Amino acid sequence: MSSQKTTLTNKKRAVFLLAIIFLMQLGIVLRFAYIQIIWSPELQKWAYEQWTHDIKIDAKRGRILDRNGNPLAVSGNVERVDAFMKDVHDAVEEKKFTLEQYAEKLSQILGMSKESVLAKLNKKLPNGQPVASVIIARRIEKEQGNKIRELELPGIVVSEDTKRYYPNGNFLAHVLGNTDIDGNGRAGLEFYYNDELKGVPGRFMGETDKFVRELPFRLASYVPPQNGNDIVLTIDEYIQYYTEKAIEKGLQEYKAKQITAIVMDPKTGEILAMANKPDYDPNTPVKGDVQESVKSWKNRAVNDSFEPGSVLKILTAAAAISEGIVDSNDKFVCNGSIKVANRIIRCWKTTGHGIQNFTNILENSCNVGFVMLGEKLGKEKLHKYFNIFNLGKKTGIDFPGEAKGQVRDVSQVKSVELATESFGQGISVTPIQFISILGAIANNGKMMQPHLVKRIINTDDEGNTKVIEDIHPKLLRQTISQENAKKLLLMLESVVKNGAAKKAYIDGYRIGGKTGTAQKVIDGKYAPGKYISSFAAIAPIDDPKVVVFVSIDEPDPSNYYAGSTAAPLTKSLLEDILRYLNIQPNLVSNLQPKEVMIPEVRGKSVDEAIGILKTKKIDYEIQGNGNIIYDISPKPGIIVKENTKITLYLGTNVNKKPIVVVPDFMGMTKKEILDIANSIGISIEFLGDGIASSQDVSPYTEVNKGTTVKVILEIPED
Repeated sequence: MSSQKTTLTNKKRAVFLLAIIFLMQLGIVLRFAYIQIIWSPELQKWAYEQWTHDIKIDAKRGRILDRNGNPLAVSGNVERVDAFMKDVHDAVEEKKFTLEQYAEKLSQILGMSKESVLAKLNKKLPNGQPVASVIIARRIEKEQGNKIRELELPGIVVSEDTKRYYPNGNFLAHVLGNTDIDGNGRAGLEFYYNDELKGVPGRFMGETDKFVRELPFRLASYVPPQNGNDIVLTIDEYIQYYTEKAIEKGLQEYKAKQITAIVMDPKTGEILAMANKPDYDPNTPVKGDVQESVKSWKNRAVNDSFEPGSVLKILTAAAAISEGIVDSNDKFVCNGSIKVANRIIRCWKTTGHGIQNFTNILENSCNVGFVMLGEKLGKEKLHKYFNIFNLGKKTGIDFPGEAKGQVRDVSQVKSVELATESFGQGISVTPIQFISILGAIANNGKMMQPHLVKRIINTDDEGNTKVIEDIHPKLLRQTISQENAKKLLLMLESVVKNGAAKKAYIDGYRIGGKTGTAQKVIDGKYAPGKYISSFAAIAPIDDPKVVVFVSIDEPDPSNYYAGSTAAPLTKSLLEDILRYLNIQPNLVSNLQPKEVMIPEVRGKSVDEAIGILKTKKIDYEIQGNGNIIYDISPKPGIIVKENTKITLYLGTNVNKKPIVVVPDFMGMTKKEILDIANSIGISIEFLGDGIASSQDVSPYTEVNKGTTVKVILEIPED
């Protein structure tokens, strides 16, 4: 009985042990199956990360060149620092270094904080495992890289990298844009053409030992990087330089908030120059506050719109000519204001311009005349030409973030809106839109699409280039007929010769243009004391090579009129451009000596007086005896041509009752009037504000020195 119990017990124990062994083996099999089937892909991935190194090889970013091949943006060779963490941890385990020592040594050379380097060395994968490698720093200089190599830190590898350089600093900054730390464009053409410029990164993947050396007899893959394409701009580096020089000077001289200028070839739509001041250096695009830095990247020539004011009268005139509603014999009577519905619309000249013809109302920028013109056109025809000339629409220029401006729907236009739209109020345009309109008039009515890139090319490692794409000029539409465009060009030439844009006149050249001074709109309301002064120019009229648009935002309130700011600024720019393009003057008869005012030299020594006259380019003869200038003929204040000979009368005493001639102050600003008055010794009493519209002593009247002349000022449209 006892033996049977023992046998039964043994059997139970055996069964129990077998069950346990079975369950254990089943668990092992299930665990093995889980590892091999379920967990296997992730385990293989972890193992692969441990015994292989997968290195991305950046492609060299393409260059940006001007139309003549001059480099404007290039990628230079710099270096990067990576940490291969297996080797770093091995060094730590072997007590060669601590992670803190790694961080301290690297941070000192890289100019980074010790904490930021340490955070990178402690980086983990999502599963909590250490990463195979980590980027410590990008785009460091070679000197820094060499210092890190000298440390011989295990696992720390210094290799080649690329960095974007803009060799001319802030030159063309708003057009070029800039790149981020990874070399991708984030503003301007760098952003717009990023896919062309960035290329395709390469890749090396292989099994390596602890010193990151490739293991023999192991498969490794290497995909070489494909360098980015170069883009060739329509920009001419020299014309861009002249443009930036001019508006930088204007920014200071007119104490403006900002200035924008564009130069375009009207026949092709190619942008030869585009500039804004103030600007920034794309080599260091972020300085101080990030948001303020990003705002400074905005290209106002494309991204901002403004109310144009009188420059838009060009478009109203084009519509009137094309619709045949006006001819050279039509008369427009301006008495200083006109009533439209229940509103009185005033002309800038409160006394009125009197009887004018069609060309005169453009020369004088007469609002009353253009209200009459708008009434003749009617809102449907006026808006028809707004649409033809692309107002309220994007031009399609190859640049990011183009604004489209704003035009009312014709259904919302009543009699007052029609009147104000006819002289440029209640509409907003971008500078690039307006220069496209100007270009169409200069190009026999053909509107070309403006563009900044002329060609995309690829340059191989040997310097050989091939054209990837030629970007050809694109005709958008025929706006007005060739015949009507030529009529309008002659009118714009008359504005420069006889009208408000006289300060843009260049001897020997046929220049056309139109000024505009518009009260600035801020938050939907006209801001008192804030203006935008603009000038649009075409040169030369007989065979237009360039159109220029200059816009001055918030010039000094004491001198904000476009005729005294934007027009002379554009003149200085055009003089440089015409000289550079080797466009010779073709109006020899117009190359007359400049007019100068005879200065006050009485009471001065002979040598001092002669020095002043030579500066003014005035010839002289001397009569009488003595050591000082007693009198002069003609009298100070008279306007003469350069090289005119005047007479200096010598004496030994100062003239006690000197006579001067009152100049013609019409159209001058306060500053200009005061400068002249002080130079000849008369006093001025101003009434009103703006530019001189009348004076109580007639021009060229002889008066005693010290006489007070009353000058009435009026705020001009231009």
